[in-house]
Amino acid sequence: MGRRQGVAVVGVALVCSGFACATEEPKAAVPVSLGVAAAPSLSEAFIEIIGIFEEENPEVRVHLELGRSDDIAEGLSDRNDLNVFASASEEAMALAVERRTATDPQIFAGNHVVVAVPSGNYRGVRGLGDLARPELRVGLCALDAPCGKATEKLLAAAGVRPTDVTWESGSRALSARLADNEMDVGLVYRTDVASSNGWVAPVGLEGRERDLMQAAGTVRYVLARVPGGENGPGGEAERVAADEFRQLVSSDRGRRALESAGLEPLPE
Repeated sequence: MGRRQGVAVVGVALVCSGFACATEEPKAAVPVSLGVAAAPSLSEAFIEIIGIFEEENPEVRVHLELGRSDDIAEGLSDRNDLNVFASASEEAMALAVERRTATDPQIFAGNHVVVAVPSGNYRGVRGLGDLARPELRVGLCALDAPCGKATEKLLAAAGVRPTDVTWESGSRALSARLADNEMDVGLVYRTDVASSNGWVAPVGLEGRERDLMQAAGTVRYVLARVPGGENGPGGEAERVAADEFRQLVSSDRGRRALESAGLEPLPE
């Protein structure tokens, strides 16, 4: 009798267990949304890094927003959907940190402008001095853009004053106009030359001009956390994801993605 009762009890336990499994399904994990705002010149590298991050963190969905660093920094106080800010302007990041809309800034990569021409270099551009040739259509970044500030420093250091200048909002727009032969020469980020699929070519500078380009014509990228994006119910999970994403950017894998896009990862 004792053995039969034991079997009966086990049977009830199994039935209850089965009933519980049938009625109490495990709750699906709520996906974490991570907002990343970055300068356009970081797009290729960050798309690769985001792919790595999402593969290793399937519960996180990363949303990449590209825009001018000054504009992003200015609007951070009104955003609750951004968790990471990658700026091409140290001044813009300094403003965000001062306003406490960004925190824990870290310089992680560099870039510099190069003398660039349409494929084939049909106007025979040889160096920075050619930007002063009156017959050439010269394209430069607007002075309030990071690439424009780097260009201004480079031209001042080289003592070159272009004559026929068309100003563009950023390096990517200027590179597109070079690719369409709407400009004869311009100063654009090396990353945009690399991503032009051969339609835009760099002019190989030598000696003093090369040294000036790599010194005066540079920008440094700064990565920071945006605490305003952590105010919702999933704030803690977003903070953890933001920290892990920033760690990936500065890791060996992140550095390889930056180098592949033509950027210069800073020494650890």
